[in-house]
Amino acid sequence: MTLRFEVDQADAFRRGINIPKSTIHLDVDPSKLAAEERNLIADRLNGIDVCKLVLNPASSDASPKKSGERIQAKEPTYEALLAAVKEDAKNIEEKRKEIQERFDLARAEALSRC
Repeated sequence: MTLRFEVDQADAFRRGINIPKSTIHLDVDPSKLAAEERNLIADRLNGIDVCKLVLNPASSDASPKKSGERIQAKEPTYEALLAAVKEDAKNIEEKRKEIQERFDLARAEALSRC
């Protein structure tokens, strides 16, 4: 299967890596990947695009949605793509906790007024 993601060419250039295009097409065999890796990537797939996830901070539904913005890796490799996907997952989890804390605080304040 082909996965499409982005690489920051300027950052790569600074590190001495020649990347002719910022959009990377990488062929992977899903059957050779660990289930956790497949799930992380599958959650972000929009066609062949590996996209960032976003949360709606105004919603109590903490389900992430695909943003339509492709993941940006540091290098045009599967390992770099996976690192970027894991970083996105970490960011989503942190945002989910922040949103939950805000809802809990608002609920506690509302209950204290009663």
